[in-house]
Amino acid sequence: MMPEMPVGDLIADLLSESDILRRTAESSLKEFSAEVVLPEMCALLHSPDKRIRNRGMELFCCIGSAAVPSLALLLNDEDWTVRYRAAEALGIIGGDVACALLVTALQDGRDHVRYMAAKGLGLSSCTGAADAVASLLNDENEFVRGSAARALGQMNLVAYAPAIEGALQRETYEKTRGMMTEALIHLGGEK
Repeated sequence: MMPEMPVGDLIADLLSESDILRRTAESSLKEFSAEVVLPEMCALLHSPDKRIRNRGMELFCCIGSAAVPSLALLLNDEDWTVRYRAAEALGIIGGDVACALLVTALQDGRDHVRYMAAKGLGLSSCTGAADAVASLLNDENEFVRGSAARALGQMNLVAYAPAIEGALQRETYEKTRGMMTEALIHLGGEK
């Protein structure tokens, strides 16, 4: 049975400032097939408004694994903000396919996307991606290095503590040093 509300109205309600409208629309999302709603949701990630892009990412997460094919396409978008939000959603959704996509995103030319891909792999505890994440301990961007360390800590792989310790010794940015120290504490490797 097709839902009575048009997809455009549902999307408008999903973006509403009203908590009641948003919750009702989120509940109605289940009535739509992914093929119907995902094209509309992809448009949200292309919005110039950061709030709408964030909301779009949250809605992809509500859809879950059915959204992964659309997110895979968005990881190739020319706009880095779209790739960033797609990587964020994949990290929250998790699963083998999402993790494989995030490993590829670790090589993105934009540091924000690499940061989010590492973060997502840590959230998903994709231990099979640990070597790829560990390679980012030498990234040119300090926040990517910190995200990689944090992800390795979340994966709870003690074998990577020496790599994080080595990165910590080289690190000059205090906030990144803090992230690395936290990862080591989590792994039981900080003295």
